[in-house]
Amino acid sequence: MRSDETVRQRFGRLIASAARATGRYDIDSHGGKAALARAAGLSESTMGRVLRGESIPDPRFFEPLAKAVDVDVMDLLVEAGIVSPETLSTPAQTGAAEVGSRSITLDEAADALGIRTAVGRELFAAAVERLQRTERTERATDEDGGDATAHA
Repeated sequence: MRSDETVRQRFGRLIASAARATGRYDIDSHGGKAALARAAGLSESTMGRVLRGESIPDPRFFEPLAKAVDVDVMDLLVEAGIVSPETLSTPAQTGAAEVGSRSITLDEAADALGIRTAVGRELFAAAVERLQRTERTERATDEDGGDATAHA
């Protein structure tokens, strides 16, 4: 990590390096950038800004972009400086207290876990939403005797 790099620049450099390493994207050409953009579900203009280190895509594109360049999404986010390694630790590893039966808001949970940045909070909320969706789908599968196609 270079000390003079912004998070946006570091993210762009990491994506560019990973894209080149796959051998599938010649990101120095328009066609290569366009192919990477399609694979990640981004517009070509957004992909150009990401690769130039001018912007970071919306968090919902982190996973498809990481997959397109064959990197682990969490490794990418930590290496880019978007999330800290501590953010990815389990409550048992961080010594966080159990919530118990009390309902808490996402903001309260983020605060308790030390998630302070807007991007971190968006990632946290997206992860919780995805887990809740998965739980609902699994419950529906169990209730329907294994067929959740109507609920997916």
